[in-house]
This record gives sequence, structure tokens and C-alpha cells, in this order.
Amino acid sequence: RRKALGLIASLFLLSLGGLLLHLRIHPVDESAWNWIPAISGIVTTFPVSVMFYYRKTVAWAYLITWAAVIVGTVAMALYSMYEWEGDITLFRIALHTTFPDIVILWAKVPLAYMVLMIVRPKGHRDAAA
Repeated sequence: RRKALGLIASLFLLSLGGLLLHLRIHPVDESAWNWIPAISGIVTTFPVSVMFYYRKTVAWAYLITWAAVIVGTVAMALYSMYEWEGDITLFRIALHTTFPDIVILWAKVPLAYMVLMIVRPKGHRDAAA
């Protein structure tokens, strides 16, 4: 498990960066809807990061990470579509939407998989250890 600490720290820092970015862009005092990304960010930053360290909870942390990435991707893509103005070009999609944020969010998936494989290399047979 100590081998996974650097990867878990990377997941924590990615999540913390996303949480702080969301708090800056969507202050919770402006709208009740802004609590959704804030709570999601808090959950994926703190308890899920700890869950990655333990054999009994690493699979749940992996699944929660996947769910958060998928929901975050859909929410950010819908936000970009809702706020869209002007022509559709690759340049505008790449630099004037939430596409870069989505790409950063997806960096969590391979990191989470690597942690899962280090902490529980034998899969479900390793759960009782």
C-alpha cells in the first residue's frame, strides 16, 4: 500500500484543485445549485482519497471516482452547451468550453485504476487480506 501513496496524493491534489476551482467559479453563497459541485468535490477530495488507501474500500473509491467523473463530464458539457454562443469550431471547443476541465477530470481515472491494482492486485480474492 505504501507504493500507492504518491498516486493517492496525486488523486487528492487533482480533487482539491477541482474543488477549489469550483468554489471560485461557483460560490455557494450565490446559488443553492452551487452546493452540488462543492459537496461532490468535498466527498471526492477527502473521504474518497482516504478510501483509496485501504483494501476493503479501494474498490468503492474507484467506483465513486468513475461515477464522479461521468457526472462531472456530463454536467460540464451541458453547461458549455447551455452557455454556447457563436460558431462551432475546434478552436472554440478546445479553448472556450469546459473541455479542458473535462480532460483534467478524466486524468483521475487511470490514476484511480493504478491505485486499485496496487492496493488489491488480486481483485476480490484480495478483499479479506
